[in-house]
Parts: sequence; C-alpha cells; structure tokens
Amino acid sequence: MKIIFKLLLIFSLFTSCIPMQKVPKGAKMTDFFHFQKADNYDASKWAVFLPGTGGLRIFKDTTHYFNVAKKLNAEGISVLLVDNVAAYKASKRNVDEEEPSQILWTLEQALKWAKESERINPNSKGSIVGWSRAGLGLIPLANDKAQLGKFHIKSIAMFYPANGYELKLKPKVPVLIMTGGRDKIVKIDDILEHMIAENVNIQVYDEAYHGYDVESLKKGKYYRIIPFISKKHYLLKYNQQAANESFEELIEFLKKQ
Repeated sequence: MKIIFKLLLIFSLFTSCIPMQKVPKGAKMTDFFHFQKADNYDASKWAVFLPGTGGLRIFKDTTHYFNVAKKLNAEGISVLLVDNVAAYKASKRNVDEEEPSQILWTLEQALKWAKESERINPNSKGSIVGWSRAGLGLIPLANDKAQLGKFHIKSIAMFYPANGYELKLKPKVPVLIMTGGRDKIVKIDDILEHMIAENVNIQVYDEAYHGYDVESLKKGKYYRIIPFISKKHYLLKYNQQAANESFEELIEFLKKQ
C-alpha cells in the first residue's frame, strides 16, 4: 500500500511536470511575453511557442525554449515565446474558466501585444508550437475554424500534447504531433486513440520519453518501485537522436505551410 501511495505521489508530481514559476509582486502580463527576431527578420514570418506547466522554465533550465527558437530564427522564422501560466497569473484576470480557456485567452493577449508593437504583421498568418500541457488549449483551437481565423493561425505543431479532456482532434489546419513511444505521462495509446485524423501527421520516436527534446534532462527524472534497489523508471529523459529528428521535422513542417 505504501508503494502504491508513493507511486501516485510521484506521478502527481510529474504530471504537473515542472514546478510552476513564481510571479513577482507587481509583475505585468506583458513581462512574460518575449519576442525573438529571425536572423533575416520579416514581420510576416512568425510562430508562437506555448510551453508546458512550468512555463519557460523546466526545473532549473531557463534556456530550452529560447534555444529552440534560435533554430527557427536561423530559418527566417521569428518566435513569440509566451510564458502563459505566469502571464495569466500576472494579468489578475478574475474569470471562472478552465485551463483551455486560460491558455487561449493568454495566447490572444500575446498576439495582440506583438501586433500592436509591430513585431508581427497583423495581416499575416503564423503557426503555434506547443509542449505538453499546452495541448489542453491547442487541441480545441485546432478544431475551431473561427478561432483559428481570428488568431491568424495556419498550422499547429505539438510535442507530446496533453489531452486531459480526451477531445477528438479534427483540425481545420495542418497539425504535426511529435511524441515518444516510452512516454508515461502522455501515453502514445491515448494520442493514437484521439488524434489520428485527416490533416494530422504523427511522428513517434519509439525509444523516447516525455521531455525527450530537452537537453538539460540528460540524466532524466525517474522513480524506483523499491528505493535504491529496483530498476529506474524514467518519466522525463533527453534523447539526442529523437530531439534532432523532431527539430528537423518541425522546421520542415513550419516552412512548408
């Protein structure tokens, strides 16, 4: 019984995935919007990054998303990085709404900020790249033609997307899903059950775990059924080959839309 309780405790920790970023007193929502220009900057070529639960920080790692953005920047795509959990808290929005609505409202505010500050051409269309818990907002968004048109979104890519509401993905724009075959947090069976659809490309990296693209997770985050004795069971772990292949897949997908 103690072992079962311990496992439940571990899984509850890791399904929330990463400790949530604290929001300093007096912080503004726009403090958590970051725009990283492409090497050959063109305001009409852009993508938005929506990270998982921990925002732009993965444990102690505050560079992962910015490093991925650099890969897109080198291909002529500017990136709007949205620390969506912290931004929503800093907004002090007083509305009773579930997380999908929180994610999409924050996305709307970030796009508005980027367009009003002339970082993004308001008449152009861009893409969204989401990680893990961002899927809670991006799956319903992908299914909503009117909302996609309002946000000017032409494609969506997702790394191991969470789908706690078990929605059927029926996207109105091209969708790329990249995930690990050994992911114990967002299981491949759940993705195959709910996300196989027309207009969807699913890439599975058989030996990869959750967080396989995050280099700072080289040592992995794991648990043992019997502490110090039994085999390590990885929940989060970097896989260099899968990371490299998925970044190439992501860039090719974004550039052809």
